[in-house]
Amino acid sequence: MAMVSEAKVNGSEMEQSTELPPALAEKPAGLPPGKYALVGWDMDTTGRRLIDEICQIAAYTPKQTYSQYIMPYGDLNPGARRRHNVRVVTVGRYRMLKDTNTHKILKTKSEISALSDFLDWLEKEKGDGSVILIYHEPRRLSPTMLLEALTRYKLLDRFKSIVAGFADSYALAADKCRATVKSVSLRVLARVLLDADSLAVDSALDRATAAYKIVEHLAQGEQQEVGAGGEGGSGAAHAHVVETARLWARPVATELEELASLKKLLERQNTFRPVFAPLLRSARPERKRVTQLRRLLADAGLLYDQLKATWQDHKLEGLEKQLSELNVSAKEEDIKELIEILDCHFDPAKEPKGPKPRAPRNKNRATSSAGETGETGEAEGSTSDSQHSSPHNSPSKTNNDVSAEDSSQKLPAQGAVAAN
Repeated sequence: MAMVSEAKVNGSEMEQSTELPPALAEKPAGLPPGKYALVGWDMDTTGRRLIDEICQIAAYTPKQTYSQYIMPYGDLNPGARRRHNVRVVTVGRYRMLKDTNTHKILKTKSEISALSDFLDWLEKEKGDGSVILIYHEPRRLSPTMLLEALTRYKLLDRFKSIVAGFADSYALAADKCRATVKSVSLRVLARVLLDADSLAVDSALDRATAAYKIVEHLAQGEQQEVGAGGEGGSGAAHAHVVETARLWARPVATELEELASLKKLLERQNTFRPVFAPLLRSARPERKRVTQLRRLLADAGLLYDQLKATWQDHKLEGLEKQLSELNVSAKEEDIKELIEILDCHFDPAKEPKGPKPRAPRNKNRATSSAGETGETGEAEGSTSDSQHSSPHNSPSKTNNDVSAEDSSQKLPAQGAVAAN
């Protein structure tokens, strides 16, 4: 399948890469035939880490909608504040969630209360069948984070009795529209398919609605192409939409396997904390590069102690020999840079690699671009956010996002995740 080049996903910038996003890496196996109810779904989170919290969860059907804001324990990181246009403010002794566009305080619930209400709502929508949740995302982060939150509150069994799987409209659109559009972001598809010139993607409810309508439009368009349009009326058309979503859905069990694999990957990545922790204090471009290099080591199944033992036994030659096995999944320059970083770390005679000094910026540029760069939690909203006490605004921790599989938190067991 051809790579879909995309500059923005859900309103946020995405690095163009030759690597296929997970949504396009393989076609979903689908769900077995049965009776299914389709629900558009999305959620906003305080960050892109596995331990981050949900701050809004929303769902859409043509007859009903569900939307609930959630008061997180931690603050939203700068990137999340820009994406969702909400922030945590402190008014007197109370922390509240505020819409940065309307400047209104949002009505919120606790995460467990909102998830329980969401399951109640889904149970009514499923009828005597099961639910397929439709969302739009290239990295498939939202299902993983939702399942982690449900596990945290012991709601997973109930969720599995209601929901059969997740259907990603991103993958469906990439397959059906690859000959006509270069980008399958929500903004582009809403303009091309839904005739919506301007779609607000900062709200989870807007994205859930758009994801549902995209699947509906693509399925009905396909039905008309094969001459089935108008035969059987709207009932046949809706049945075809359900069938399309079923064929492109991933079962909940598959997503749980992905979650387990992700946790193992994060555990391996965390063993390299002594090497990469100083480098993660660099500017954003350097941080992204570091997380890519660390991911290569974790994907190869390597651990910090293994590389340390190799260097102690065979020095630089041992590292070169062991990392040369990464040639299949890594470029030559990646391997050379990894060898340099590790050799400088293990060799006491060499100075360890450290963060590159940032170029000084004039005051006017720092003020005007603080909301764009988002390198620290102080630049944006330092007067109202509780940035001094929250780890979510720490520059060394805002890069721990699931999309890059970056983790500066240890996840030895489920309890560690739940504790956060």
